[in-house]
Amino acid sequence: MAPLMLEAFGTLRPIEITACAACNLFWFDKLESVRLTPKAVLELFQYIGKAGTARNALATNFGCPLCSAALALTHDLQRTTRFTYWRCRNDHGQLITFHQFLREKNFIRAPSPAEFAKLRATVRQISCSQCGAPVDLATDSACTHCGAPVALIDPEGVAKALRGLAASVSSPASADPEAMRTTLSDAQINAIFDLERVRQRDGDDDLVAIGAAAIGALVAGLLRSI
Repeated sequence: MAPLMLEAFGTLRPIEITACAACNLFWFDKLESVRLTPKAVLELFQYIGKAGTARNALATNFGCPLCSAALALTHDLQRTTRFTYWRCRNDHGQLITFHQFLREKNFIRAPSPAEFAKLRATVRQISCSQCGAPVDLATDSACTHCGAPVALIDPEGVAKALRGLAASVSSPASADPEAMRTTLSDAQINAIFDLERVRQRDGDDDLVAIGAAAIGALVAGLLRSI
């Protein structure tokens, strides 16, 4: 896993987390995830967008990198959003997939009825963004393997994080929140429904990965303006 240096509340020095792009995993030491600043969260969003779909299958068991104790699968709740991760039984930290991290930070939403109808007519089959199994949109609205519902990146969640960052440094980038949300939303929809791309795809589309890549590219430019 590669180290990433990020801003965090409560310290003047960056904290170090580790990430594996090939497995789509982050490791956070104790309380590091909740201490991330909006800028740090958005930098991890960009990292997810660049990483793309996981290339390695997840193991069924994990050990803590600090004490080697078996990690325990944990179900948690952030406001009304449920997410899962693996935690060290000795409280050293947690391992979380990119998809579940996006859920924890409220960057995931369900498609609207109109979007779902267009997905069924245009894309037809996708890959589950949680486990990678194929999902037939003609018959299913959730993965039949792991139960994860079909999901998209929530542009409002990303825009909210950008507005929070802009407000913290008194930047004018927060002046038009609706325009920001619309720009991010359009980038995701255009990437998913690009006709030439649809023709070339072979049913292995991860909608969350596509949305994160498209929106992440815009976030990079927006961060530079803040």
